[in-house]
Amino acid sequence: MNIELGSNIAPRDIEKRIQNFWDSNSFWENDVNSAKKKFCTMMPPPNVTGNLHAGHALDNIPTDFISRYKRMTGHDVLWQPGTDHASIATQLLVERDLSKRGINPRDLTKEELLKHAWTWKNEYGGQIIEQLHMFGITPAWSRERFTMDSGLSRAVTKLFVQMHKDGLIYRARRLVNWCPKQMTTVSDLEVDTREEPGKFYYFKYPIKGGGDIEIATTRPETLFGDQAIAVHPENEKLKHLIGKTAIIPLTKIEIPIIADTHADPAKGTGAVKITPAHDMDDWEVGMRHNLTPVCILTPDARMLDIDQVPEKYRGMDRFKARAEVIADIDAAGLLVKIEDKTISTPYSERGKCIIEYMVRDEWFVDAVKLAEPVIKATEKGEIKFLPAHRYNLFMSWLNNIHEWSISRQLWWGHQIPAWYDADGNIYVAESEEEAKAQAPGKELTRDAAVLDTWFSSALWPFSTLGWPDETDDMREYYPTDYLNTGYDIIFFWVARMAMMGIYATGKAPFKTVNIHGIVRDKLGRKMSKTLGNGIDPSEIIEKYSADALRYWVSTAPIGQDIKFNEEDIKRGGKLLTKLWNASKYVLGNLADFDPATSKKIPVEMRERTDRWVLSELNKTIMHAHKHMDKFDTFNAREDIDEFFWGIFCDEYLEYVKDRFWAHDKYSDVSRLSAQWTLWEVLRQILGLYAPFVPFITEELWQKIYKETEGGETLHLTEYPVTRKEWDTDISGMDIAREIIKSVRGLRSERKLGGGARLEKVIVNFEVPSALYEVILPAARADTIEVNTSQSAAVDIVVKEE
Repeated sequence: MNIELGSNIAPRDIEKRIQNFWDSNSFWENDVNSAKKKFCTMMPPPNVTGNLHAGHALDNIPTDFISRYKRMTGHDVLWQPGTDHASIATQLLVERDLSKRGINPRDLTKEELLKHAWTWKNEYGGQIIEQLHMFGITPAWSRERFTMDSGLSRAVTKLFVQMHKDGLIYRARRLVNWCPKQMTTVSDLEVDTREEPGKFYYFKYPIKGGGDIEIATTRPETLFGDQAIAVHPENEKLKHLIGKTAIIPLTKIEIPIIADTHADPAKGTGAVKITPAHDMDDWEVGMRHNLTPVCILTPDARMLDIDQVPEKYRGMDRFKARAEVIADIDAAGLLVKIEDKTISTPYSERGKCIIEYMVRDEWFVDAVKLAEPVIKATEKGEIKFLPAHRYNLFMSWLNNIHEWSISRQLWWGHQIPAWYDADGNIYVAESEEEAKAQAPGKELTRDAAVLDTWFSSALWPFSTLGWPDETDDMREYYPTDYLNTGYDIIFFWVARMAMMGIYATGKAPFKTVNIHGIVRDKLGRKMSKTLGNGIDPSEIIEKYSADALRYWVSTAPIGQDIKFNEEDIKRGGKLLTKLWNASKYVLGNLADFDPATSKKIPVEMRERTDRWVLSELNKTIMHAHKHMDKFDTFNAREDIDEFFWGIFCDEYLEYVKDRFWAHDKYSDVSRLSAQWTLWEVLRQILGLYAPFVPFITEELWQKIYKETEGGETLHLTEYPVTRKEWDTDISGMDIAREIIKSVRGLRSERKLGGGARLEKVIVNFEVPSALYEVILPAARADTIEVNTSQSAAVDIVVKEE
């Protein structure tokens, strides 16, 4: 064979060339009409606003390991790609972009802002998909979807209308999380609670008829919305005040003192101000006591211009009002003390501001009812989790789920398909025409709110396959087989997909969910913009290669966090170099070998070391299949590494050297036995590593094996399989290997070079003579001597020159 590999490997040059080759073909497209067994997985759709970050690597690269493996094991693979419209995040970025250009977003009509948003999406929205290509991943790119494209939007509307008919979506007046910056509701899962330094304010409420009652609060500015003061019914110190009337400081507003177990005698003063319109716990107390919630804040968190709020504070920002209220309470002689304390403070995840609790009419999903069939399906094993302990987390959340607020006061997103007449009656329909048919002769106005982004994302596994139509894709690929995603969205997305999937189709949307960990820095800290410890995968790829990054991803065991350290990335680079150099070494010994014409040596007639390496290869292939079939890419790659680095490079290549160097000592058949074995084993190594480091393995296969095998790409060839003929009698090899290992250790200990010739290897046990042919060339020794009185199991004697 006359195949030349360059002396130096240039991974990025190879990757760019190979990527262009893949992109110019349609290797990764599915074929719904194929008779092959189906395998379907969904890409967690990245935000259309997104830029590549470490999380995308963990979302997509392990899925690519599995998708490539499934193709090579004869499956028709559909890996569905696409992007999410990311309602809040996108509108925020569009508004920022407009502000930078001197345009006030608040001055625009809805149509004008949406025009800007679509322009922005079309210009920048595809950026994340282009960046994902750098990973060398293999979704069916031609099928890319967007959560606001026409087909998916139709599915969203259809499902909303059906759920409303079934009573699973409804409009209700509730206390909701409100982002004053973006002026929209956000779900509980979009609230980031932080422990921050804060203050507890202790002050007195006068009691009608004389006396006072002391309370402690973190939110004094909300006192104008107070509807009661609660005292625990068994609070010996304060229960005599139950039934009396208190007066809100700085006002003449009277409120009752009520008995409720929410007031903990051991906390604060034992008395709690109840503001149902601005506190979740207070809302529950208010419901129990039929209190009227009075909102005292505007949507942008300023004090309302209403009778309950003294004129001085009206229009004042909430935090300024807090300071003013406390100053005035102090001036009135009612302030007792101010205490520094650590306070749990809720922030809007996207708006980056402290949320307010507001009473609003909003749309909700009855998640409690939707969760019931998901719980049953998961208990029956229809949805499996990797690692298994994620099952407990998933089930715990479902068993304690609350209704889901789905309306958002934004313009970018799926507009809620509901219309109102002048009397406030609601008409839910798939179109305005259908709504008008429900309300003949009435003028209707459509609800301006849009749906929570996660509502449409929850439909991703079946809306992308053509639901609500009965398509071939739905029949062949649903339920999907595998989902790989992060634990940070197990509730945002995984649970909601399960709920919507079972409701819409009667089947759980996926069979196995792999919940991966997160990327941490080398100190173990979570990566964040605040710490400035994030990484840009594209920079890592340009510096070390995509294959090196992919190899690093493969070092994360199922479900465990992974630390980012450039030294670990370099390990992947070392593998690429080792594969390249091992291939060069093999080719260097195949100069007079041609697999098409060279006489084939049956395995049972090959040298012992040749048969041994094939036997070990068989074991590795078996283990790789076992692990990959369980989606355990970490242990599959570990076993492949152990074979390649240890068995093949460190041992076998050393064993066969002598057959190519000492021509006079070995027959042509012995050399040919080694050549056939090298040719076969290297090919299997490339196949085993193909899902993990696809670029370098493609390059080597193209150069070495393509002409012989035919075909276009390594990644559509068969994944290595075990062969019965590779399992032959290799008895005694463990003894030979231990002796050789000991000899190497003694050489190192005595600082003898690897080329130093040994007169003899002395052992204190009998060694079968059949093993001499293995031991002597590998040990570079002339003979083996048995000395049972020797204390050491193995010793060596250097040959004197």
